[in-house]
Amino acid sequence: MWSEVMNELEAKGICAGPQSFGSWNDGDAGLVRAIWCLTRHLRAKDVIETGVAHGVTSRFILEALERNKAGHLWSIDLPPIERFWQSHIGVAVGDRCPARWSYIKGSSRLRLPKLLSQLGEIDLFIHDSMHTERNVRFELDRAWTRVRPGGALVVDDVDANWGFRSFTQSFSSQQSMICEAEPIRPDPRRFNKKGLFGIILKKTTELV
Repeated sequence: MWSEVMNELEAKGICAGPQSFGSWNDGDAGLVRAIWCLTRHLRAKDVIETGVAHGVTSRFILEALERNKAGHLWSIDLPPIERFWQSHIGVAVGDRCPARWSYIKGSSRLRLPKLLSQLGEIDLFIHDSMHTERNVRFELDRAWTRVRPGGALVVDDVDANWGFRSFTQSFSSQQSMICEAEPIRPDPRRFNKKGLFGIILKKTTELV
């Protein structure tokens, strides 16, 4: 499926990878694989992601939900100012799975709290929006209260700031891991030219 999606984008004149959406990256193979596995094995039904760009990660989440025969993805993203980039948002998704996808325009600071309140409980949350410690903690602190026991949080580019580290230190009893990405092309901005992403699994039982 990875080759299929990359070929589709290439046919549309889009060279996916680092800085392919303005200064933003598309989801790389390692991140996408992990999110695919989490969506499938958790049997996730309610999934939220922040950050869309070309929608590579969104596409794979939707394909996984389709194979699960259940579930919905809510994607929050603040559209870029340039009309050119606006026209590229979610292009990897296209017209697939329209009943399973809701694209919510706006910043996570404005949209995420209301969405979490409406849904009540979610299975999986993915942070891939503005990578500042303040924004990472804003999103994770709020999503964590709504992720069901046994659910998970995923954070892309954990090497870009201290947000993931400070969050896992605050919840040190939870299982977490840092994974090496598999970029479509080497990213010269990263110390290892690959980047890192993190996963936090919420325990099924909490000690009181």
